[in-house]
Amino acid sequence: MIPVQSSFGLGDALFFAPFVALAVVIFAFAGAVVYLEHRKEMALIERGHYDEGDRDSRAWILGGGLLVLAIGLGSVVSALLSGGAVGDGVTAVFVGLAALAYYFYKRRAVGTTVT
Repeated sequence: MIPVQSSFGLGDALFFAPFVALAVVIFAFAGAVVYLEHRKEMALIERGHYDEGDRDSRAWILGGGLLVLAIGLGSVVSALLSGGAVGDGVTAVFVGLAALAYYFYKRRAVGTTVT
């Protein structure tokens, strides 16, 4: 009869501990940012300085464009460094560039119509 052996030991737990700690730190940081943003908005509302109209509705386009551009560039660079095929990284780069171009075009168009 073969004894039951566990494949997960203390060494594996110590290997994964920094990754778990990093995930906890990231979630704590995100929670702190959300909490502080909430407190800031509540303070602005109490003082009467909160205006929903000042927010830029195109901010998600800028953030999304930068994110897709970074993912695409990372994919292209890693493919070129490893000597493999580029794949979908080029498509992501062009989608990111298109989103950034749209954001800056709309920003200029809104800026010229307001003044």
